[in-house]
Amino acid sequence: MDQPKPDALAASDPPDSRWCAADRIAELRDLSILDSEPEAPYDDLIRIAAHVCRAPVALVSFVDAERQWFKAELGLGIRETPLDCSVCAHAIEAGDALVIPDLTADPRTAANPLVTGPEQFRFYAGVAIRGAGGVPLGALCVLDRVPRPEGLDTAQTATLAALARQVSTLLEQRRTLARVAAREAELAASERRFRVMTAAMPQMVWTTLPDGFHDYYNDRWYEFTGVPYGSTDGVGWNGVFHPEDQERAWARWRRSLATGEPYEIEYRLRHHSGAYRWTLGRAMPIRDADGRIERWFGTCTDIDDLKRAEAEARQLAAIVETSKDFIGLCTEDGRITHLNEAALALVGLPDLAAARARTIPDFFTPESRIALAETVMPAVRGSGWWEGELAFRHFATGAAIPVLYNIFPVRDAAGTVAGYATVTRDLREAKRAEEARDLLIRELSHRIKNIFAVVGGLAALTARGDPAAKPFADAFRQRLGALARAHEYVRPHSPDSAPAVAGQTVLGLMRLIMAAYEEGGRARVAIAGDDAPIGERTATALALIMHEQATNAMKYGGLSREDGGVSLTGHREDGRYTLVWAESGGPPVAAPPSRKGFGTVLAERSVAGQLDGVLERDWAPAGLVMRLAVPVENLRF
Repeated sequence: MDQPKPDALAASDPPDSRWCAADRIAELRDLSILDSEPEAPYDDLIRIAAHVCRAPVALVSFVDAERQWFKAELGLGIRETPLDCSVCAHAIEAGDALVIPDLTADPRTAANPLVTGPEQFRFYAGVAIRGAGGVPLGALCVLDRVPRPEGLDTAQTATLAALARQVSTLLEQRRTLARVAAREAELAASERRFRVMTAAMPQMVWTTLPDGFHDYYNDRWYEFTGVPYGSTDGVGWNGVFHPEDQERAWARWRRSLATGEPYEIEYRLRHHSGAYRWTLGRAMPIRDADGRIERWFGTCTDIDDLKRAEAEARQLAAIVETSKDFIGLCTEDGRITHLNEAALALVGLPDLAAARARTIPDFFTPESRIALAETVMPAVRGSGWWEGELAFRHFATGAAIPVLYNIFPVRDAAGTVAGYATVTRDLREAKRAEEARDLLIRELSHRIKNIFAVVGGLAALTARGDPAAKPFADAFRQRLGALARAHEYVRPHSPDSAPAVAGQTVLGLMRLIMAAYEEGGRARVAIAGDDAPIGERTATALALIMHEQATNAMKYGGLSREDGGVSLTGHREDGRYTLVWAESGGPPVAAPPSRKGFGTVLAERSVAGQLDGVLERDWAPAGLVMRLAVPVENLRF
């Protein structure tokens, strides 16, 4: 068939003005094709082109901004040329195809270095290679060093066009593979981020497929449960639940899978130690753009310590509410935040709302309110607590209620005082019991005094009837009087009945008590040494101890024989006061007693409990030696 003249083919296809150079360059950059390594599929295509067109040179050429670059070349020996050497640049401007039978006769190529230079190409035929949207990127072309007035036949032209389309297909495949690789890289990176994130989380993390098949657990899960990796995939997870919780957990999970509702449940999970610990399980569905569930993301949080703390808090709350003591909380400025039922009942308030309308001072009598402001709160702020006797007032009757009141600060997590708390005891019953006890003590003391008086009267009556007995009766009455005075110290006392000890000292008290054991004007107990002031509580305790010691000495020890005696010596040194009781002249001591009498036990408890002292006994053959050591500062109480 007849072939068109050299310029006729180009003229028949008007230039494609829809695309500009910027479009071409952007598409080449997106494909990342420039300067890539040779690839066999492209090489195969140009071999076919060269064979079908019987041409020595075939190229897959892409036109860049300032060069043309060959993805595949046959017979040329170079990978790129400057743009002024490009005939393919004219091909992409011409349209789909360009055939130039004699390059020296075409004004577009006559001065081309590939035509005028050593290669002296004369023939060119090329078909545009198009990218996405039809953007022309370059050409698949063949060249010959001799002119071809006849150009290409129909089969050759069709083959060249088909091969160019294959290049376009390869380019799209490259783009697709690149996007797939990028997506896979993104997914891999996302997976790595997910695993790093879940590894850093303190909770146990798990995921499932849409049907609930568990396919991932983080390291926290395996550390907690101690099971082998992968052993709880699928439905194996239920085996580490407490048997009593398994069916309940399954039912809740099946419901979430069926409805897509978030999953939340508390159950006991077997710890690697073998113990079951309470755990909070949660899961949320992850949905795609159409709302379909792609995966489930879940966590397990160990709440066993929290559950125990909550149980303890409930127990504590129950104790507070059932306690018979007044228990309350207030803010730092004294506004009531909570009172238990016993507190409301004690002061006659109907409910907690009424209590919250009050402040701390409202609960006290006027006198105790002054003490609260001037003594109690300054002590709490200074030392952290206060305890003592005050008086509440009954809001309905106005009656005073004696209480043992204590108050201490409540601090927040940062250690800052957030308010105050009290556990206060109603003293009315104790006061009544104390009054009854004091009345009984007074009655008992009165009766003992009467006995002393009756015995003394009998002795005096005997002396009047028998003058010879008068010296004995007088001495007996003096000893009886001394015992009566000593009795005042050793009997129990209330604050109102306690004997006066103002100005009293340890040795002075000892002389008063031991006066009962004088005989014939001679002191059987020799008292000497260092002295120290003494308080009411200490006086009672020491009197009880020494009276018991003297009584035992009269029965079994140094005072049981006429020529026997006791030395009682005080020593004050290094903040301690020591009384030494040393017996002599009594029966020989073979061994310590096999048991302690009630009086001895009571004396030892008084030393330890009331005086914070130490009582030691040395059962020496010559006589008992007792040492009683007490801190000097404790003597003043």
